[in-house]
Amino acid sequence: MPANPNREFLLELSGLVNKRVKISLNNETIYTGVLRGIQDNSLNVVLADANCGDESYFRVFITGANIVEITLAEEPFDLSGLAGELSQMFQPQNVKIIEEAAIIQVFDRFTVSEDGVKGTGPISERIQKIYDKYKAEKG
Repeated sequence: MPANPNREFLLELSGLVNKRVKISLNNETIYTGVLRGIQDNSLNVVLADANCGDESYFRVFITGANIVEITLAEEPFDLSGLAGELSQMFQPQNVKIIEEAAIIQVFDRFTVSEDGVKGTGPISERIQKIYDKYKAEKG
């Protein structure tokens, strides 16, 4: 079954939530801030901790009709690099990247994302150590 382009677009856009983005408007104004929300039918957005030139704003709401471009202002988290590190410890068949959810599953029981490790026990602690080391090297 072919992918739905609208769905793929919204998945990509929703992947930018809680990331630092740069938004260019049709009047040539540029805002930089953390994307906090998107209204999917109109593409209206809200930025937190935003800047526009020398001005700073706690929150900025931007109408989708005014947006010309949205770009990621930070380097994306390298899931495949972390998955490679985890595969060395837990064997490749036990480590799966789920791109659309931006997560790695280890043994189908532990979930690793840019935000950390979900799960408990000794294996989770080993995953956490690999995650911490990887983040420290890349950060």
